[in-house]
Amino acid sequence: MLSFTVIPTGPLMVNCIIIYNDKNCIIVDPGGSIEKIIGFLDDKGVVPEVVINTHGHFDHIGGVFELKNRFKIPFYMSKKDEFLLRQASLHASMFGLPPVVSPDLDFDLSQDVRIENTVCNVEIIETPGHTPGGISFYLKELNLVITGDTLFAGSVGRTDFPYSDFNELKESIFKLYRLNDRTVVIPGHGEFTTIGDEKRNNPFVRAV
Repeated sequence: MLSFTVIPTGPLMVNCIIIYNDKNCIIVDPGGSIEKIIGFLDDKGVVPEVVINTHGHFDHIGGVFELKNRFKIPFYMSKKDEFLLRQASLHASMFGLPPVVSPDLDFDLSQDVRIENTVCNVEIIETPGHTPGGISFYLKELNLVITGDTLFAGSVGRTDFPYSDFNELKESIFKLYRLNDRTVVIPGHGEFTTIGDEKRNNPFVRAV
């Protein structure tokens, strides 16, 4: 049976999502707190097959290097955000945080590469705006979408970075709004919401 859990990770409390069956799992946006992640895997007796990321900001990739090397698994993200991996420690220092060990990217999701795994089908929805390579992951079987820092409960991702674009972000969010209203939204930080709630109530991008 397919299940998921959300573990707030790292100093900025990034929502790390673990999607798992009775044997294996996919890890999304491990921001750090490796001991929490490993503890959950050990408790469930599941083995990770792949790490996938919604985007390349330092707070979302803080645990990728260690997980990749510990479990010998690949890392998937859009190559359009690869420049952010190289800048991770610089950006962390701006928040007064320690350096981040940046992982090597194994597969480029901007080319619509199928995410090879035995856990579930993951639909890639390109959602740039917050970063050039922002991606959301839709899991039809669980009726949920993982939006990273594109769409939040009652808010949207920052677009005050030199590489960000609000109009692009808005178009990305309208793309997400095409999902059914009951789809659960797991954002990169904070509380869950639904597509329907955001379409009706989001003060930044409202569709109804």
